[in-house]
Amino acid sequence: MEKAAFIWKNPRSLYRGKKLIRMEGITKEIIDQIAADTVGFSGRELTKMVIAWHDAAFTLPDPCLTPDLMFKVLKKFHLQHKLKETWNADESKLYEKMIFENEEMVAKLESGSPKKSSKKSKEMLNKQNKIMEEIN
Repeated sequence: MEKAAFIWKNPRSLYRGKKLIRMEGITKEIIDQIAADTVGFSGRELTKMVIAWHDAAFTLPDPCLTPDLMFKVLKKFHLQHKLKETWNADESKLYEKMIFENEEMVAKLESGSPKKSSKKSKEMLNKQNKIMEEIN
């Protein structure tokens, strides 16, 4: 019925191929759980995760966003967040420079952020490699 209503409102979708992404089984409790699981994520990470939910649902033959799909994407973003924590100071500077064009912005960030060691221990490298394997 929902598809029929969508086609009625958007008849051009028939020949343009516009898809409607449905949401099934998503409740306030699930949203609350995801909110609790994403504590510590930056706004940018949250935005990318929501876009990944959309993309994951959109690629399905019958586009439907479900809690299982949301948690699957969330798991991958948790692994990426863990990987980000293993970066040393030099890697952090490199990624910050990729984000900010202005060197003064990077200098402000460096002065306000805690210093990380520029050398990585074997343990940290192993942890980073393990996380990369889980992501892939």
